[in-house]
Amino acid sequence: MRLQTNHQLTLPWQASTSNNVVDETDLWKDLHSVIARFPKEDHEVLPGLKWGYCYQLYTPAFWKLQYILNSFSVENNAHQISSSLIEEILLCILGGYGIPSEMGMIAFSRFKNENLIRRDVSFTEISKALTTPFQLSENRFVKYRFANQKAKYIYQFLNRSDLDALAELDDLSLRAWLITLKGIGPKTASWITRNWLRSERVAILDVHILRAGVITGFFSRNFNIVTEYYDLEKKYLTFCQFLEVRPSDMDAIIWSYMKKNNKLALNILSSIT
Repeated sequence: MRLQTNHQLTLPWQASTSNNVVDETDLWKDLHSVIARFPKEDHEVLPGLKWGYCYQLYTPAFWKLQYILNSFSVENNAHQISSSLIEEILLCILGGYGIPSEMGMIAFSRFKNENLIRRDVSFTEISKALTTPFQLSENRFVKYRFANQKAKYIYQFLNRSDLDALAELDDLSLRAWLITLKGIGPKTASWITRNWLRSERVAILDVHILRAGVITGFFSRNFNIVTEYYDLEKKYLTFCQFLEVRPSDMDAIIWSYMKKNNKLALNILSSIT
């Protein structure tokens, strides 16, 4: 069943106005026209997974509506964070497992400001950049976790002899190459690939996407992300296919929502048997 919804719908709060007044009547008219074209709540998106109501948290209908309300640019660079693939890889290494995304950005800024993103950079320079505490405010300093380990990974990466060939790789080939780097697994490799090439054939299965999948119902509760990453990825991509959404954008929407509502998600998960 094809879902004839308009992803490029411009809603009143997205329009540019001089007096910043939102016409709520038009808002609800637009929303109603979109929701009216949704499948019935008992329609199965996947075997055993019903469409549900769009006003009920974490149903497929809810995620579809979030997708419509949070449209992304159609440009292929919509998810790129930095100006080059090398920088994108470095940024994702710095913000990988166990590192808050905010900390990764702060560390990346230091590398940029100190001109450390280059092939001839020394291990000593990289190590110093990561082991020197970061000042967040006048009286607050924080240390970067796993500094020595990440310094080794970054040094090895920046001194690879095949970096110039990366521009010729397609999305799946790029991910396969990225997994050969120390410190990068399927999730981080998929993150980089999604960001740089806006790939619709990979999924960034971090904790927020995994939790959403369990609550919504396209993942089972008992899984092993280490051994089942690609099977789970296939399930996520299939879910997006049935919703008729771009996996790269849906991932960003789910991640942002789940991160902001982390406590609620954890409470729901604790009640799932």
